[in-house]
Amino acid sequence: MKVKFIPLYIIATSVSLLSCEKFLEVDSPKNQVAAETAFQDEKIANATVIGMYTSMNGFNSQFGSGLLSTLLSIAADDYLYAAGSYDAFKDNALLSSTSFLDRLWSQPYAHIGQANKVIEGVENSTLSTSVKAQLIGEAKFVRAFCYFYLVNTFNKVPLVKDTDVFKNNLLPQSSKQEVYDFITQDLVDAVANLTDPYVGTERVRPNKKAAQALLARVYLYTQKWELAETTSSAVIADTRYKIPTDLNSVFLKTSEEAIWQLQTVNTSTAGVNTWEGFSIVPTSATVNPLYRVYQKTLDAFESTVLGTDKRKVNWTKEQPFNGVPYSYPSKYKVRTSTPVAEYNTVLRLAEQYLIRAEARANIGTAAKLSVAVDDLNVLRARAGVTLLSNTLNKADALLAVEKERHFELFGEWGHRWFDLVRTNRAVAVLSVTKGNGFTASDMLIPIHDEIMKTNPNLKPND
Repeated sequence: MKVKFIPLYIIATSVSLLSCEKFLEVDSPKNQVAAETAFQDEKIANATVIGMYTSMNGFNSQFGSGLLSTLLSIAADDYLYAAGSYDAFKDNALLSSTSFLDRLWSQPYAHIGQANKVIEGVENSTLSTSVKAQLIGEAKFVRAFCYFYLVNTFNKVPLVKDTDVFKNNLLPQSSKQEVYDFITQDLVDAVANLTDPYVGTERVRPNKKAAQALLARVYLYTQKWELAETTSSAVIADTRYKIPTDLNSVFLKTSEEAIWQLQTVNTSTAGVNTWEGFSIVPTSATVNPLYRVYQKTLDAFESTVLGTDKRKVNWTKEQPFNGVPYSYPSKYKVRTSTPVAEYNTVLRLAEQYLIRAEARANIGTAAKLSVAVDDLNVLRARAGVTLLSNTLNKADALLAVEKERHFELFGEWGHRWFDLVRTNRAVAVLSVTKGNGFTASDMLIPIHDEIMKTNPNLKPND
């Protein structure tokens, strides 16, 4: 009899994710477990779900372990890399042959493939109703999360909804609206299925509020202002999440601001806390810091009678090399250390205030503009800069939101790039801050040549 099998690495650990794995209808190898068997056991089913997260953050220079943050931060105006490897992103001169672009496509699809296997396996299992709901909720959250990054990076992408490899390998791209509709439904389902308490003592498996936090972002990106406001408000109202006064605590594994984090799996390099910290933090106080915050971004941070913006003070660090001072991002401060102190923070409370502020500003009534400013002032108060006036008009309020999102979220998960593109502000801002002749066509990220070869129905970006 031919059956489907789940590789044990999905159950226990992660592997290289340069392409989506496929089910094979073959006799059972000794290192695989039949899918029908894996999902009948609660412990193995849970381990399979945990495998989704370990595969996202188990190795350096992968989509989920800092690569997307790095590439899109460089493509925007957060920071640059001085050793040349990412010059095409710095110069906004991407080609379909540019290195690393393939990973931004293939690796999210690998995680989607894992999520689809979990959903199908759990649905067909004899697990309890509550366990089924939790595991399917987590898988739909991960699937929605990956599609969010795919559609915002590449605009039109195939919607892979199941494990039928032969069909999926020939799928055409769906429209951005179709993908967003699918993401929204997955997150609505996740909110309904996930428990409010976290599984375990840490925030490394998404709960109901994590799904709501991502859903609030989706509503914002799709310009559903009222839904974005009410959904982010539900997260903000949860007293488990706080805006700590100490900015140096935000990215710790014990952060009260964190809504969802990825725990690094140290498979090859002992003492890694986050792969971003491992990559960005200089190896010593005398070496050349290769990741450097753009000077115009450093200059944009405010200095008032209250002092310099604490986000600049605490989240960038200056190190001289050959007599020249360079500032590098220092949200993550640990290169290696034991015990582990920092986790890769994916969703946090500050973003929810920014989502609500932008939604309220876009609604645009005097009352909503006033409370939008209140939301921005929560973060400005923590940053130690002068509070904004509650009398801003809509245009000024939206510009204030743009600036606060840059100061608060720089270097994190492509926020700056996505913000400038989705608000049609990329040309106006980046042509000035980068001075490299940035034009509208530079907002389109090409699909890599090797990806195009895998599916004859794929079409390049316009």
